[in-house]
Amino acid sequence: MPDVSPLLRLALTHPSYANEQGQRETNQRLEFLGDAVLGLLVGEMLYHRFPDLPEGELTMRRAALVCEESLARLAEEQELGAQLRLGRGEEQSGGRQKPSVLADTFEAVVGAYYLDHGFEATRDWVRGMFAPLLDHPPLPLRDARSRLQEFAQDHGLQVEFQLVGQEGPAHRPTFTVAALVDGQERGRGDGPSKQEATAHAAAAAYRSLTEASSAESR
Repeated sequence: MPDVSPLLRLALTHPSYANEQGQRETNQRLEFLGDAVLGLLVGEMLYHRFPDLPEGELTMRRAALVCEESLARLAEEQELGAQLRLGRGEEQSGGRQKPSVLADTFEAVVGAYYLDHGFEATRDWVRGMFAPLLDHPPLPLRDARSRLQEFAQDHGLQVEFQLVGQEGPAHRPTFTVAALVDGQERGRGDGPSKQEATAHAAAAAYRSLTEASSAESR
């Protein structure tokens, strides 16, 4: 996480907080800028990393890398949720854990970093976060379960999901689901709903199975 500057503090200012405090400025303009910067830098990385891929494939890979789920995970790694300035209502509704809020905040932070440090420094910072993801872009959660089921059917495997935990207050629970493949746990996921926890578990299991399959074929 970059050092705090006035711009970075603004990037961490959610509209709900600004509205309560009577402030005009929020992180939305920085979010707009950060979205553009990310699109350019991630596109540049993909262009050089995959010289033989056509435009359509590059576009899909970029979309997977800068989708809400992917940016929210990076925001969690940077612990942005804990540093957000939220209004009371957004705080009470679990705003610090909402993927949409985290993804928007991540883009705003990128915008602030760009203005504070310039293009080259931002390119280096973004490369450090996204380079490990280029070969295996995050799987969008909406596709995770179907991708896992397709892989399992192609390889004659049985998939089932089990709820293995539930924590937190009734108005903001966290569910934990395990993905079992032929009776063996291959992924586990958490989420504010059983559906989202299942999607995270499916994505983890799919990643585990495909990586193992790739290693066996080498």
